[in-house]
Amino acid sequence: MIKVLKVFLILLSCPSLAAILESQINTQSRIGYHLVAPTDLSSHRHELELNTTVRFRNPWSLGAGFRALVEGAYASNSSRYLEPVRSRDTQDFILRDLYLQYKSGPFTLKMGNQQVVWGEAFGFYFADLINPKDFRDFGIGPLERNRLHTPIINFKWNIDDTVLQGLYVVKPYFNKTPNIGSDFSFPFNKFFAPNTFTFNDERTLTLASKNAEFGGRLSPNIPGADLSFLYFNYFDRAPVYVSNQNNGLNEITGKHYRIETLGTTLSLPVSTCVLRSELLYHLGKQFTFFDGALNSFKSNQFVGVLGLDYIVGDRWRVGIQVSENYRTRTVPGALELSSTQLITSHGSFTLTQDHIFDLLIAYAPHDGSSLTEISYTIPLSKRVDLLFAADLFNGGNSSQFGLFHPASRGYIQIKTFLGNEAKL
Repeated sequence: MIKVLKVFLILLSCPSLAAILESQINTQSRIGYHLVAPTDLSSHRHELELNTTVRFRNPWSLGAGFRALVEGAYASNSSRYLEPVRSRDTQDFILRDLYLQYKSGPFTLKMGNQQVVWGEAFGFYFADLINPKDFRDFGIGPLERNRLHTPIINFKWNIDDTVLQGLYVVKPYFNKTPNIGSDFSFPFNKFFAPNTFTFNDERTLTLASKNAEFGGRLSPNIPGADLSFLYFNYFDRAPVYVSNQNNGLNEITGKHYRIETLGTTLSLPVSTCVLRSELLYHLGKQFTFFDGALNSFKSNQFVGVLGLDYIVGDRWRVGIQVSENYRTRTVPGALELSSTQLITSHGSFTLTQDHIFDLLIAYAPHDGSSLTEISYTIPLSKRVDLLFAADLFNGGNSSQFGLFHPASRGYIQIKTFLGNEAKL
């Protein structure tokens, strides 16, 4: 990152390199309450996000951005939220873009903190493997906001509209998981008595060549279809849990192991509909099981996703998606079923005066649980939106979504958008 900044300063110091500066400042303020007793404060959050792009007249450009947030609910509602949540999640600073890009003809080289999006699915991440995600709020909300930017060397070569992409992740980072005592924390109390365990999740690995990740994607030029083949050799972004006893205390660690993923994605327009599919094969993925202690075992896994979007102009969009995960091996005490399914439907409707109603329903047939996300957006002006939303979890106490039924919440949020463009 320091090298990127040095190059940027050199470029700016050169008087012959005129540039255009584009900047955008977004703010969000939210207040929310739980919808299941006790109906107490769930969120009192304020966020500031800054994104800046400098475009030079030569092939170079640079992007930089960050997001800072303060969550007041954890300190205000200390009877629900325990110390690990209050101390770790009350405030956060997230570095987003910090990259230098060179683009000339068919070649694009982008180096630094960035997002790389693979996949065609909506609502949940499947082929979206590259960037870690922020799951402290279950990953609910816009997927692009939950992606955590990663230091990557990203190369693209466009040959007659056939695109070859190569990635080299300099330093791996992992999903941000909920801390113990948060609404969405892993239920360790099912395995160990309260106050008899500690928990620590790896967030990154040291900078070393053995920890680097690599892969690529090929998107051949097929008229009328968007088809891609992908491969990625990386450390699993999601943790498996391993426990060890030390002086009578169970020390639980979230471990991340190297795996390989092969896959293909497809987007195919059919009249007013778009057919979307993803097929992935994870080689050597680790899964958690319990046999008096938390341990992991290795298995391959197939993931299949098939969806259909129906689009009416630019104001209505409806989609349905079916997915299944199938693990080729299981052991007694495995925490996940060897086969799980998910049926997800999504609708976005722009009504009069540009009010937007958005609805997502995810149903898990293997255990009968569901998640419903509802939002209604009212534009107060071109730069200010008012949002009313609710996230509802239903199902049995041990089911995929029902486990988090007490976390169901409703909230009100106001969003502002400010931006400008200037010549340097």
